Amino acid sequence: NLEIESGKILGVVGPTGSGKTTLAKLLLRFYDPIDGKITIDGLNIRELQLKKLRENIGFVSQEIFLFDGTIRENICYSHRRFNKHEMLLASKKSQAHEFISKMPKKYDTKIGERGQKLSVGQKQRIAIARAIYKDPPIFIFDEATSAVDNQTEKLIQEAISAASKGRTTIIIAHRLSTIRHADRIIVLNESKIIEDGNHEEL
Repeated sequence: NLEIESGKILGVVGPTGSGKTTLAKLLLRFYDPIDGKITIDGLNIRELQLKKLRENIGFVSQEIFLFDGTIRENICYSHRRFNKHEMLLASKKSQAHEFISKMPKKYDTKIGERGQKLSVGQKQRIAIARAIYKDPPIFIFDEATSAVDNQTEKLIQEAISAASKGRTTIIIAHRLSTIRHADRIIVLNESKIIEDGNHEEL
């Protein structure tokens, strides 16, 4: 059993294969549980329209999907409307605005198939900007800093911290240091919660 308090940051750590990513996929209904149920505000997510459920969750995984278009299109595609102010705000919060501003065409720069013209850290920050621009009440970050160097990890941690304010946030990580600022941390092992507390306690 796990209850996540609204507006708080939950860190999830554990070894490979412990069930961290499965937890994220269950919340997004990529899988449905065989036993038990998942509720949001008391509503069973199986009874919610799938599109509505996913519209209310911003998901950033270690496998970033970017399409062959401009940076602006990749950040803003989740909305029919385009709001330049909101896009810039999302980019600043995600620590992406600085490197985008240095590009020849800035937000109109084409990034190639799957963002091949960008580094891993740049792709991650664009994905976080996209999630912030979407403005959902729930965020899930699944190993968002696993493939970057220490300096980039620090930038992404700052981005996640800025994005999480006032939202229910789940941060899945390998290292305890990545989720230092979480309100609560659970440690998974073999699909069970074996420890539960804050960073100092654990």
